[in-house]
Amino acid sequence: MSSSDAHKLVGTTPARVTVNHLAQEAKALGTTQLADFLERTGRDISDLYRGSSTWTAILRRAELIPAPTTPTPGESDLLKRVHCFLHADDTERAEAYKRLVQNDARPYASLGERDQTFARMLFFTLWDKAGGFPSYDEGLDSLRGQHAVRSELRQLLTYVMQARAGRTATPLAGPHAHIPMSIHHAYNRSEILAAMGVARLGGQMPGFFAEGVLWDAANKTDALLITLNKSERDFSPSVRYKDYALSPTHFHWESQNSTASTSPTGQRYQQHAKQGSHVLLFMRDNKDTPTGKAQPWILLGPATYERHTGSKPMAITWRLHHPLRDEMWTSPQHNA
Repeated sequence: MSSSDAHKLVGTTPARVTVNHLAQEAKALGTTQLADFLERTGRDISDLYRGSSTWTAILRRAELIPAPTTPTPGESDLLKRVHCFLHADDTERAEAYKRLVQNDARPYASLGERDQTFARMLFFTLWDKAGGFPSYDEGLDSLRGQHAVRSELRQLLTYVMQARAGRTATPLAGPHAHIPMSIHHAYNRSEILAAMGVARLGGQMPGFFAEGVLWDAANKTDALLITLNKSERDFSPSVRYKDYALSPTHFHWESQNSTASTSPTGQRYQQHAKQGSHVLLFMRDNKDTPTGKAQPWILLGPATYERHTGSKPMAITWRLHHPLRDEMWTSPQHNA
């Protein structure tokens, strides 16, 4: 098929794209490279990850790469997790993940402290309930036989990093400098818990964590995971808290209904600066993305208590140390 025919095919694809449509486009273009496919079709990368679709599945359907005669154990489940890396847009994280899925990836035990944290973030994003592995080394080593998964991950991370190049990363500093996260970048639940050291083998599994608040005793930090738009389907009336930006530097947040202003937790929120503890805010618009996948949170960064009203719940005003970007503040859903 000629190039012009290929572009006609792309142009006539229905709005609700399917794996078959994408496979036809890939076959027409004759490309196995994710970035090349997206550039030539003008598609958004999220089109490739609707439902159970993956780049590998598209290429196999297009007969551009062979399907294995014997299914690789665990491959199907891992490919379903690749979409969880679509938001990994800061260079340090993407490069660390790419190193961990190379053929010559170093064992977990030989990595430096920061790279070990990235390794745990990758591990728990792939296996949010540990996958039955007794050690990080065993889990990460199992990827060596997952050639399709590693290839797709490397291509996706390279594309996402390049597509969103130019954004300056502002790493966490001060008491959180050892946590490899950057202000106004996106992180999923597994990454947040692993980065803070809360998720660990033999302890808390991200797959079992469903709270919007977390007290991290080791880091003396309250992490508040905020979903702005709480649908009736996903949130009961008792937890549909009123959370929104008051200004680029101030955020209104409601505590859990059980938190009284006189309780130990309520007092910690109010006295955190005096007591030497900290607060980190994470924010997302909705529970899910338009493709039905879990939406990651944007790290707003550290915040300081200014005032509150009420009790059970407490309506707290936090002062953000890093002002919201213009598009975050001007977006209507970020205002009450």
